[in-house]
Amino acid sequence: MGWFLALLLICVLGWLGWRYSRFLEHWRHLQTIVEDLAGGREPKSFVFFNGGRFTRIATKLEQLADSQERLRRRRSRQEMNLQTILSSMEEAVLVVDRQHKIRLVNPALTRMFNLGIDPLGQSVLQLLREVSVDEIVTLALKTWTPQSRELYWSGQKSPRHLALSVTPMRNASGEEGVVAILRDISRLKQLEEMRKEFVANVSHELRTPLSIFRGYLENLQDSPDMPRSELVDNLAVLDRHALRLNALVDDLLIVARLESREMQLQREPIELLTFLGELVDDWKLRSSRKNIRIILDFPDFLPVLFADVLRVEQVVNNLIDNAVKYTQPGGMVTIRASASNSEIRIEVCDNGVGIGPNDLPHIFERFYRVEKARSREQGGTGLGLSIVKHIVQAHGGQVFAESTHGKGSTISLTLPFNSGADSSLPVN
Repeated sequence: MGWFLALLLICVLGWLGWRYSRFLEHWRHLQTIVEDLAGGREPKSFVFFNGGRFTRIATKLEQLADSQERLRRRRSRQEMNLQTILSSMEEAVLVVDRQHKIRLVNPALTRMFNLGIDPLGQSVLQLLREVSVDEIVTLALKTWTPQSRELYWSGQKSPRHLALSVTPMRNASGEEGVVAILRDISRLKQLEEMRKEFVANVSHELRTPLSIFRGYLENLQDSPDMPRSELVDNLAVLDRHALRLNALVDDLLIVARLESREMQLQREPIELLTFLGELVDDWKLRSSRKNIRIILDFPDFLPVLFADVLRVEQVVNNLIDNAVKYTQPGGMVTIRASASNSEIRIEVCDNGVGIGPNDLPHIFERFYRVEKARSREQGGTGLGLSIVKHIVQAHGGQVFAESTHGKGSTISLTLPFNSGADSSLPVN
């Protein structure tokens, strides 16, 4: 009987040991599953053989893992969409928390401010060095209302105008912060200034001849019996300023059409040797009156140029007109033409009064005159070189100016053989 009890005890202890080893095995497997899930890894298996409660726990953990994976994929897609949107934006975006620490930025911010450090975790003031930005963030958080302001940013080599918009927000955890968007409006400011300047210049250019008109007309009305010689002088002055007004309005219309894409270029083949020779012949009489020689410097052959004949003629005439106008009697104007593999180069050179280094960068701007009083006296509208620039660039070419004050100037332009650029493209 004693041996039976001993055998039974051994069997019971063996069974208990087996159950305990199975329990430890299942426990280690469950521990591995939990550690993998906690570490963001996918467990190798959720299966328990004869696991009992471990199997039920593993089933719940597998369901939890599937749910986490779906959430992870959704979050990944959302993050990818957010990064795509932020990366494609031209505006600079930054997310700032209540402590004014930066939590998120887009690439445009790094480019706009040329950041050399990691912006995340930096304060707005530390990163941008702009008190006004920090102030508007504080105001938005304090009032909990969107704020906007224009800033003049002087922290770069080239100062810029920025439009700042700041909107309060809360994240999913309820933490407060703001989303700030910075947009570079320097170009808009420049265009606005150009528009104001253009309107002011047009008004000024029209005011002078109109004032003269009014003055002489009042003189004619007040003195209907004036001597004939004085009447002829008055009418000559009115005629001269009428022509000036007409030229100014014509040039304004040309500039407006070029900039509004209304003027389409009518391209056709141009034999340059014949074309330029005929233009020079047209100027011989006027140049001879000032005792100015016009010299042609052409090679024996130039390729055919496909361009708008009337517009290219207008360009060359404007350049010759300026050269003759500002060259002293006894001077010389030289017209050169040459060809490279892809373009024609035309140069109009004179040995006249020249252009000072401060004026040279601005001569292609509308209404810019080097010698304002002298230009008006000679009938210039201040739009000739601006029209030249527009027409040349509409043909896909470029225009350049070189000058030494007191020694003369050279205006050069290049045109591609086929002039295949979009002629409706506006040029500033």
